[in-house]
Amino acid sequence: MPFPRRISALWLLLAGLSWLAAGCSPEAGAPAKPPPTMVDSHVIQAGNGAAITRLSGRIKAAERTTLSFEIPGEIRRLNVDIGERFAAGDVLAELGAARYRLVADQRRAERQEAEAVLREKRQDYRRQASLADKGYVSEMRLDAARAALGTAESRLASARAALALAERDLTLTRLAAPFDGSVSRRQTEPAERVAASQPVLEVISDREGFEVETSVPETLVDALATGSTHRVILPALGNAESAANLRHLGTQPRSSNDYPVILGVDTPPPGLRSGMTARVELSLDERETASEGAPLLPVPMTALVFGDKRDGQPGDRRDGEQAGGEDSDARRAHVLRITEDLTLERVAVEVVTMGEGRASVRGALAPGERIVARGVEFVRPGQAVSLLGHGPERYH
Repeated sequence: MPFPRRISALWLLLAGLSWLAAGCSPEAGAPAKPPPTMVDSHVIQAGNGAAITRLSGRIKAAERTTLSFEIPGEIRRLNVDIGERFAAGDVLAELGAARYRLVADQRRAERQEAEAVLREKRQDYRRQASLADKGYVSEMRLDAARAALGTAESRLASARAALALAERDLTLTRLAAPFDGSVSRRQTEPAERVAASQPVLEVISDREGFEVETSVPETLVDALATGSTHRVILPALGNAESAANLRHLGTQPRSSNDYPVILGVDTPPPGLRSGMTARVELSLDERETASEGAPLLPVPMTALVFGDKRDGQPGDRRDGEQAGGEDSDARRAHVLRITEDLTLERVAVEVVTMGEGRASVRGALAPGERIVARGVEFVRPGQAVSLLGHGPERYH
C-alpha cells in the first residue's frame, strides 16, 4: 500500500475510535456538577438551665443631688473643689450678703416703726373709749379709733413677716452641705452671678453606696425580678467583682424598647467612683424565660442571620445590627441547619439573650442538630455542603 494511503487509513481509524468513545460515555454533553461548599459547623448543645446576659453599665452614687441657691446673687466664695470631701452642715459656697443685710436692716426699721404706730393707736383707742363711756365723744369717733388700731396691728404683722423673710434670705446666702459626701462637679466660679435655683455644685453622698445603671431589651423583662442577685465587673479596678442586687426595673421603655435597670453594688471595692464603666452579668433562668415549653438553646452569634431576607444572602443584618426596623424585628433571625444528606435548610429562631459571642435562641431546633457556625452570608438554603474537619462522611 502506498504511504499516503496508509496515513489516510490511520486517520479514519482514529476518528472512528473517538466517535465510539464519545457515544459510549455516560457523561457526554452533561455539565459538571459543582462540588459541595465546605462550611464550619456547630452541634447544638442543651441549655444548662442558666443564661448569662452581659451588658454594659455605668456606676453612679445611690444618693446624689445638685445644690443651688434659693436666691440670686454674686458668688463670693466657693469653699470646695471637685473631688473634695465635706461633712453635713459645712458651708460649701457663699453669696455676697451686703444687699440682703441692708434689706434685713430696712425691714427691721419698718417693724420698729410699725410697733411705735401700734402703741400710739392703742393709746388713742383707750382714750376714746374712756371718753365714750362718759358721753364726751360720739360712737362714730370711737369706731374710727378702733379701725385705726386694727390697721396698725395689721401693719405690724406685715412688717414682722417681711423682716423674717429678709433674715431668711440673709441665711440663704450660705450654701450648706445636706449630708457627708464629696463634690462631683462644680458648675460656677467665684464672682459669677447666679439666678435662683441655678446649679452650683453636684455632690454625692457616702451614705447609700453605689449603683449600676444599665438597660435590658423587652424580651428579658419577664426573666428579671426585683431583689435578684447578679454580678458587676469593674474594668478600671483590675476587673474587681461584686455582687449586685436588682433594686429597680423600669416600667417605661427608653429608645429601642430597652427598659432601665438599677442594681445596688453590695460590696463596693476600694477606689470605686461615680461615672466608672461596669460590665453587668445578669443571671437568667432559661427555664423561666422559655415559653410554651420551648427551651432556650445556645448558639454562636456568628450563626445568626438577622433581617427579613429568606435566603441568607449577603446584606442581611447580623449580630443584632438594625437597619431602621423595630427592636422586635432585630430579635427575629434564622440559622441554617445541616440535614443528614448534607444540605442546608432555613430555621427561624427568636433571639432571647446575646453576649460575648453567644446567643440563646428559641425555635424549631433540638440538641444534637448541626448548624452552620460561621460564613452564613456565603451559603443559602438548599445548597449542598461538606463539613470542615469531617471529610466526606456523613454525620449521624
